[in-house]
Amino acid sequence: MTMVAATVIAYQNNLPYFLVNDRREKEQFYMVKVHHHEERTSLGTIMDAFKAMGIQNFDDWRLGELSTVKNDSGELTPLYSFQVDDLQAVEDALQHQLVFKSADDIADLLTTLQTETFTSFTENE
Repeated sequence: MTMVAATVIAYQNNLPYFLVNDRREKEQFYMVKVHHHEERTSLGTIMDAFKAMGIQNFDDWRLGELSTVKNDSGELTPLYSFQVDDLQAVEDALQHQLVFKSADDIADLLTTLQTETFTSFTENE
């Protein structure tokens, strides 16, 4: 089964907060299954999943990086990251199905990132 993951990053008091699923025994990045018979990219799949959860406007979302993360079975899964300015608006739109947590709160989850696979979608200044 092919999965794709995503997180949204927002800053509050100069600290990064990451959108995660915390409804399991441990936090994880939001993951959805990629259906290969549907002619969508992995990015399209994750955007459709966010839309189905309640996000109606992606105008303020900036695609930041593509990386990989180890999933529960130890396999590498693509991870898209987006940046937004208003974390409360995102949580509210998602009806708190996913929540923002500080990097300190999800330190163990962040160790599952495979940093050697980062690809930035923004220009470095």
